[in-house]
Amino acid sequence: MNRSPEPLPEVTTGTLLRLDADDWSYGRDLTPGTPVAVTVASVRDLPNRSDEWVWVLGHRPECDYPHVDRHPPCMEVRVSVDVLRRHACPA
Repeated sequence: MNRSPEPLPEVTTGTLLRLDADDWSYGRDLTPGTPVAVTVASVRDLPNRSDEWVWVLGHRPECDYPHVDRHPPCMEVRVSVDVLRRHACPA
């Protein structure tokens, strides 16, 4: 029997995630094993995702937030769901 993954915690757009090397597993143009910072634009909740990892779309901190709506997200990084739980909005 397949179980559905738990609902993702809600992380507010504009939240700055400072990720340690083990908080993320893949990101285009990012150096594996290094810390990464991303300002959240959205979290991609895919129907077949696991409970461990999810894709975060966002911006590098040096982007001019809150004016990042001037361009689409410049980062996509696969982040541990536990990281999102630590940064989630209170219920």
